[in-house]
Amino acid sequence: MTDQEKLDRDALCDQLMKEGIAGRSDADAVRIAGTLTSTAMTLERKDALACACAWYETLEKKVGSGKLAILIDYNRANAISGERRGTQWQWEQRTLAREIFYLRRAVGHEKFGQVSETFRCMCLNNLGSRLRTAGRIIEALDYFRRTLEVEPRFGMSMCNRARMLYSYAGALEDDGHRTLFLWMAHKEASAALAPTAIYTNAHDELTKLKVRETKEWIESVLDVEGMSKANPLVSEDVAASEEEREYRRWCLHNCLYLNPLNDLGRYSVADNDALVLATHIVPVGAPHVFESFFDEMKQEYVSARWLLYEGLSARTPHFSDREVFLLATDPRPSLCLAIEKVKSAYRVSYSIFDKVAFFINEYMTLGIKEKDVSFRRLWRESENKPIRREFDSTENWGSCALYWLAKDLFEQENDEVAEPQARGLCTIRNHLEHKYLRVTEAEGPLAPPEDLAFMVSRKEFEKKTVHLLRLARSALIYLVIGVRFEEERRKPSYADESIEDIQPAPWLADAEKI
Repeated sequence: MTDQEKLDRDALCDQLMKEGIAGRSDADAVRIAGTLTSTAMTLERKDALACACAWYETLEKKVGSGKLAILIDYNRANAISGERRGTQWQWEQRTLAREIFYLRRAVGHEKFGQVSETFRCMCLNNLGSRLRTAGRIIEALDYFRRTLEVEPRFGMSMCNRARMLYSYAGALEDDGHRTLFLWMAHKEASAALAPTAIYTNAHDELTKLKVRETKEWIESVLDVEGMSKANPLVSEDVAASEEEREYRRWCLHNCLYLNPLNDLGRYSVADNDALVLATHIVPVGAPHVFESFFDEMKQEYVSARWLLYEGLSARTPHFSDREVFLLATDPRPSLCLAIEKVKSAYRVSYSIFDKVAFFINEYMTLGIKEKDVSFRRLWRESENKPIRREFDSTENWGSCALYWLAKDLFEQENDEVAEPQARGLCTIRNHLEHKYLRVTEAEGPLAPPEDLAFMVSRKEFEKKTVHLLRLARSALIYLVIGVRFEEERRKPSYADESIEDIQPAPWLADAEKI
């Protein structure tokens, strides 16, 4: 930007702030607020960004719930992000929660599908970028994928996917997995740099330059052409029956395998639960304590996944439900073995988060009393205290992702973090375990006066259970990544210690799992 261009943009900011949005039509006011936001971000003028945020506060109350509300939320997130620009990466970054909230509200709007494809791509891409900042690379990749489903040539999402897959590769211990991630990062980078890729902002050139450097580095360490000829994303079908084949397809389609490769897409190479705990140092006499604990969580997860699949795929009443006399009260309840299997999957999935917290407390030697350990309370000594120094003093984005994932589960009243699909997960679990959860056949059921139940429709409950299971999957993968990062951080402290390799335990044969 030339000096004259900067002067012109400064003058535009001053003029827009002076004229304001009072007396203008809703559409015109939103347009002017957006212009002020984009100009102020270029100049890093925080006074103008603060002015724009105040305008959005007014416009939200005035505009209502139409399509303009989506544009307001998108621009508002951008204006808020100006406060964070140029600051050092931290776990608890100022404004990030609000940025994520407004972008989630934009993409979750009932009329989101009616706005232009380019604008939808910009919203989805920006949300993925914010989640990446929070360390949640799995969810970020999913939003970049959704962007490319809207417009397969959207350049910034291809750039972002290339960079994320490259970062993900660096967090993996398995050489084969790491190689596949780098190969896929190269494919995304190549598509992003192709002449057909679509870009919407002049600042995208800097990102393209970084992606080009990543692509060239991958080419220097990987036989990209040779891998492309071999088609490494395809593996043989191991299913023993059509029933098993259908189940495996469902797991792959819903990204439910405990295998990082499933985050590359729905490729058969990810058709297994290959995730194992990262190599780590333990005291003499406790060689496999953390591996055995991790395997327990892994088994609980895959069992919950199967129960959920059975509950969702049931087409006829089970014989165990015959001659069980139940009242057809209003609103009509969903009472059957299939929904109880979904409930069981929900319970097990939710329990994994506290077990992850128990694991981290022991592994990080945080010293939290056993009865006080929970996924919600792990990160701070108390509600209003800062993040524990054992976490915030590191750049361990695997553990940071777990911290931000916890925000989705345990939202406070008027919280600006949890995504729409995650809203109410804690409430449902509380009623399921301790009170009265009533799953109904009707959509949007209303509890009669003085009813004891918390009501949720079967369709909504099933949807939330799938989402909860995906969060549990993310938690286990982030845990493995977090342990690997922590072991790298601890390496200097092991320099003067005598360390012996522990003989690996043999794999448990499938025939023994009975």
